[in-house]
Amino acid sequence: MLASVWMVLLSVLPGQAGHTEVPPIYEFSPQLAAAIRGQTPTFEPAPAFGSPPPAYQQPYPQQPYPQQPYPQQPTIIDPNSSFQGGLPSPYAIPQYQDPFLMDPSLAGPITPLNGPEPFRFGLTPRFQFGILPKTGTNNPDVGSFGYESYDFQLQYTAPLSSGWILSHTPQFGARTFEGPNTSDIPGSVYRLGWNFQLASPGNGPASYQFNFNPSINSDFANSLSSDAWQFDVNGMMFYRSTPEFMWVLGFGFLDRVHDIYLPYAGVVWTPNDRWEFRLLFPKGRISYFMGNFLNGSHWLYVDNEYHVEEYQIGTPSGQREQMQLQDYRLSVGVRSDHGWYDKFFEFGYVYGRNVDFKRGIEHGFDGDDAFQFRMGVEF
Repeated sequence: MLASVWMVLLSVLPGQAGHTEVPPIYEFSPQLAAAIRGQTPTFEPAPAFGSPPPAYQQPYPQQPYPQQPYPQQPTIIDPNSSFQGGLPSPYAIPQYQDPFLMDPSLAGPITPLNGPEPFRFGLTPRFQFGILPKTGTNNPDVGSFGYESYDFQLQYTAPLSSGWILSHTPQFGARTFEGPNTSDIPGSVYRLGWNFQLASPGNGPASYQFNFNPSINSDFANSLSSDAWQFDVNGMMFYRSTPEFMWVLGFGFLDRVHDIYLPYAGVVWTPNDRWEFRLLFPKGRISYFMGNFLNGSHWLYVDNEYHVEEYQIGTPSGQREQMQLQDYRLSVGVRSDHGWYDKFFEFGYVYGRNVDFKRGIEHGFDGDDAFQFRMGVEF
């Protein structure tokens, strides 16, 4: 009786004009679907002992890696960015398979509601704002030290005739310093960059991605020199051994006060359609899909990241100096996909803070651990 009343209510609920339907998280099993229809469910016989589970008898499709785009799928995925949900985007058009995915979509390797954030062909603006409150340092001449951060990017993504994906992204950033007792540290510094990313279409178990990011970083108190220029580069290979496991191996170079060479490596494990574990360096993430509500898809995540910036600054004596900001960040946040825009809010614990100088005109110092707040939006 209760089931009949429930079905009648479902049949008379009106649709909402202009409302984007959110896909279900799970599909009903044949047995559950039959029970809802009031039919007698049928059951498949259990596999023989020792036989592989049905889900893994054919780990890849019969035509596993087609060379043509998948017209039924709206997007590909950016392996460096955060989880993306199941709400379609008005910017999305057919694209290629991504190294993170078995199926080329907003989805992760399991279902259409789980996976990294997609590339979007065309323009994608991003804004981010952060506060790292001033805390004490081990240098009495500096006293307390903190800053506010502002970042803007305008990414443009397009396919090449070869099938590879090219993205180029103008970038602008600013840091407004608070609290230092010395005039040797400027009140603010700026970054002007342009990132270029080339990614393979990911039509096989192995795919590749390369990044080149030149930038100018300075307080613009003096004429620019080689101290203001940075040339960062990295390359990565992605190999999916099973639907649940993808291995990442790569190498990166960061042009800072001291040249930094980093491994870009680790494993991505997606055990089900709720969890994803990106056990990677220099930035790892654990994400949990909370569900579709409040007109969006929502994820809870934990990040751990190695972070380093560098700027040319002018000293009171008129000399040029390079200042490097380095720390580690453990953050907890929520990211939401509302179809035509995404947003995130996160609180982080910043530790291992260090400010270093290239020529020793200024004295380096360590900062106390601090809590940080960041938020951002993407259209």
